[in-house]
Amino acid sequence: MALLLAAATLALGLSSVAAVYAAYDGIHSRSEARGLQYQEAFPGREPVALAINGFDVVDDLQHSVVYLRPLSNKAPLPPGIDRWPAPGEAVLSPALLRTLKAEGAADRFGRVAGSIRDEGLASPGERYAYVNPRDGRLNKKSALPVVGFGGPKSAPSGDLLFIKDRGRLLPALYLILLPAGVLALVAVRMGSTGRDKRTALVSALGGGWGARAWLNIGESAIPVCAGAVLGTFPGLLVAFTGDVRLPWIDYWISSADLQRWWWALVLTGVAAAIALLLFVCLLHRTGRGRKTRSTRLAARSSQAIRWAALASPLLVFATVWGPAQLDPAQHSDLRMKLYNTGVVAVLVTLPCAVAVATAAIGGRLAQSTRRTGSVGTLVAGRHAATHPGVTARLVAGVGIAMVVVSQLQLTSLQFGETARAAQATANRVGTTVLILDIRPDRLTWNQISTVLHRLPPIAVTLSLQQPRDPRSNDPVLLQGPCHALQAVKLPCASGTTRATSNGADKRIAEAVRWTSPVAGRFDVRQGTVLSDKTAGKEGTFLLFSADGKSLPVDQIKQLLRNELPAATASVDPPGASWLIGANLSAAHGRWVMFLGVPGVLILALAVALANLAEFLRFSRMIAPLSVLTGKRKIYYSTAAWGLLAPLIAAIVTSVIAAVWLAVPQEKPADGIELSSGMLTGTAAALGVLSILTWWWGSRAAIRQSIQWQPHGE
Repeated sequence: MALLLAAATLALGLSSVAAVYAAYDGIHSRSEARGLQYQEAFPGREPVALAINGFDVVDDLQHSVVYLRPLSNKAPLPPGIDRWPAPGEAVLSPALLRTLKAEGAADRFGRVAGSIRDEGLASPGERYAYVNPRDGRLNKKSALPVVGFGGPKSAPSGDLLFIKDRGRLLPALYLILLPAGVLALVAVRMGSTGRDKRTALVSALGGGWGARAWLNIGESAIPVCAGAVLGTFPGLLVAFTGDVRLPWIDYWISSADLQRWWWALVLTGVAAAIALLLFVCLLHRTGRGRKTRSTRLAARSSQAIRWAALASPLLVFATVWGPAQLDPAQHSDLRMKLYNTGVVAVLVTLPCAVAVATAAIGGRLAQSTRRTGSVGTLVAGRHAATHPGVTARLVAGVGIAMVVVSQLQLTSLQFGETARAAQATANRVGTTVLILDIRPDRLTWNQISTVLHRLPPIAVTLSLQQPRDPRSNDPVLLQGPCHALQAVKLPCASGTTRATSNGADKRIAEAVRWTSPVAGRFDVRQGTVLSDKTAGKEGTFLLFSADGKSLPVDQIKQLLRNELPAATASVDPPGASWLIGANLSAAHGRWVMFLGVPGVLILALAVALANLAEFLRFSRMIAPLSVLTGKRKIYYSTAAWGLLAPLIAAIVTSVIAAVWLAVPQEKPADGIELSSGMLTGTAAALGVLSILTWWWGSRAAIRQSIQWQPHGE
């Protein structure tokens, strides 16, 4: 069973590597096939369409929107669509259409005229759109002539602009492959005592390396091959059935991509089987050495374990308190190095703390059997009290798994300093203030005036004028009518008044922070927001809610889409562009969690199997008890106190340690917090694994005791 699981896990990890290569190959080929061929790169060809390579945001994630206007009915179509959308129509990818329908905004870009087929999308889950704007919405000044689609000189769009390159994702797969390798090594050595004796016997009878290899291969070939087939089955199933959505990260795997790489998926299964069989042949001992080593790991010195146990809580405190005493502006690298070193030290000593506590409780349990008469409790208690090193090895994987998962989750939330500032701004003011940026050089005075007059009644507007000389130390100028200035508690006086962010409405302070070249200072002047004198010069406006509540962002965005030409205006909360980038980084970080959590659970499974083997060795020593007592069920109580109780104690202890170690990295104002759901889910998964280990160990020990016969013990 262990070999089957190891082969399946290793084959699944290797097939994931093949799937990454297949997915990126498909993304690049389809993105290149639909790329815009601008006339600038092909000066000798006639244009067939006008295009604007634009962007939009849905669910706080950016995606591409290509605005196209064909110049003739014979213009070639982009891949994946059957006909040109008419003016005022749009062709959307299925994923984008689903998302817009969920928001109740399916007609955001106009009437939906169809869907883009998979051959026109970088991946099946890509959010992408071709939009043919209404007459008047396509500004020919900003549109570029296009002569066709596809080719090496074409301009990219879509997911290719947002996803990380393949080299950034492959290292994350080590989170699966390394635990799979550990599991393989553990599985090969499980139950090795009998096989080592048999191998030594074959060697003593004159059997060479080949004979021993064929013997080991014959024994392990069936579970290894079955596991390899099981591990490659998911990839082959997707390749020949249909696209599949990966949960939580919401990524769709292309069936067509995997189908083109089916041979690589098959080879990964073959490679996994060969690797396991090589392990089986190489890791069995022949007994020819000068001194045959025991297959049982030697316990560390009890004194060293006790010292490590005493150091564990001190290391937790030092890791949390020590780096915090350094100035982050001057010693950020040193702080991180000290913190990471402390986390590693805690991971090393935490199992020792659990082991020493278990040893102390074990002695008490053994004494309690005078009253209860429980043989299993007596044996397990005496064993725990005498062998704390065995308990430390038993709980090490569970403790490491919990802390590593929490660190992975926090690492995936780390953003840049500017992105954290943008998140802090969003937490403080939300959408009670918006920054409206308009390209005045591409619009008329009437178009800008129409938009400003059609804003929701709740919104009050101030114009924001940058200093004439960007290199000067002059602040920005906020101008608007008296009622707008008073709504945000600004002075309404004749002339220009110098003001500071101290004491001003927090929304003004946040808006100025993200728009002014001078921090904390701005000028205020009473006047009209827009006049024919300022039209065409200034294009930034601040929108505030008069009652301090959130503004209808979606409604205002749709107003801009309906009234202004494409790519001539945008409206967002302060710092939104940085926040969108941070959201994209968080989406990429979810891949680390998506691969890291299963990897840690695989590592925990490997340790659980090693613990099971340890318990089976222990159960062989106490097999005579089943004869003396006549009750083989003593193994349930022995395993409960010898396996289950230390594992549960380790889970509880590691949860506490994970919460404490997360404190230096947590910044609730910036959205960096340890996920209680993730912590609870991981603890529950490890708890279930502990229960399965207890049940499996008990049943295996009972089966083993049935076969026991006295040999002069």
